[in-house]
Amino acid sequence: MTGSLTPGKQADLLVVEADAINNMPLNDPVGTLVLGADPRNISTVMVAGRTLKSDGHLLGVDLDELRRQVTASRDAILKTVGS
Repeated sequence: MTGSLTPGKQADLLVVEADAINNMPLNDPVGTLVLGADPRNISTVMVAGRTLKSDGHLLGVDLDELRRQVTASRDAILKTVGS
């Protein structure tokens, strides 16, 4: 055991949907987590007790602005390399 979850402690926590179709059948929970699960299976993320993702949705992220920034970055890279 590496730690505990108790009131007053900070913790990082991932909730993984092990019953998703890409993990069926769930024979070995550890094996499923290590070998079968991928980011789409993460439904909740908590960092230092703060929820960053809930019910599969990022919290506090302006996806339209992020999409704009990522697209601008890609365009700048392509312009630099001459594609």
